[in-house]
Amino acid sequence: MDIDGAPARARRSLKFCPESNDLLYPRENRATRRLEFYCRNCSHVEEAEPEDYCVHVARIKHDAKEQTIVLQDVRADPTLPRTKDVACPACGHQEAVFFSQSSEVGMTLYFNCCACGHRWREQV
Repeated sequence: MDIDGAPARARRSLKFCPESNDLLYPRENRATRRLEFYCRNCSHVEEAEPEDYCVHVARIKHDAKEQTIVLQDVRADPTLPRTKDVACPACGHQEAVFFSQSSEVGMTLYFNCCACGHRWREQV
């Protein structure tokens, strides 16, 4: 274990150029379709080892309050599909934002009324 509690193998270290001692940056070698590290100040290039394939790890933790806010903003999201083929069980309005989730049992459609914000789901 490391000082911050992360396993030592999960740590990512910076790589430096052996010629100019500058930072090495990751990029894809399009000819070989492999990851390599290169120096921006000289011509040094080195192929990445398998343990270097993960360049960045982002761990995101959401608390329940954040997830609730995300669900409340669904009606304002212009990227989500809308339908006028369902009626809201609470107010009868004909427009709702929807998204789906598939599982082993089947698919579930989640609706959010554009007028009153009522949420409901239907099994498909």
